[in-house]
Amino acid sequence: MKFAIPYQNGRIAGHFSKAESFLFTDQEHSEITPNPALNSTGCGGKKSLLSLLKSQQIDALVVRNIGQKMLGNLLQSNIRVFHAKGNASLNNAAFTNLPEFTDATQGRPCKNTKQGCCSKKQNVMTPKLTAPSRLKQTFTVLGCKA
Repeated sequence: MKFAIPYQNGRIAGHFSKAESFLFTDQEHSEITPNPALNSTGCGGKKSLLSLLKSQQIDALVVRNIGQKMLGNLLQSNIRVFHAKGNASLNNAAFTNLPEFTDATQGRPCKNTKQGCCSKKQNVMTPKLTAPSRLKQTFTVLGCKA
């Protein structure tokens, strides 16, 4: 299973689309890629970020905080999203028993409804998914250095 984690200062970033970079790991090796959403204005950056995640062929994402629209887009793309609490270091971190987001409404509501991307599409689409689950396997990030 290939995972992506929003990464900043050696930890899971507090906000998905504002992360400094993304860590991609498949249990054998890890690589860090800059976040394309940081260098763009408007929705273009978030679309680039979604394209990056799809091109990396990730199966799952581990986040601390994520907006409803992006969560909905990820779920529609069949990318599983797990919620990590706290400010854990990623250097040889092990994750297990993380709750899974299965509905876009589990993300944070958009605060900027009068500007930018959020004003174009107010409805959050909810894909049909299986019942919520937890990350059952132990997932370890190996060799991650800031």
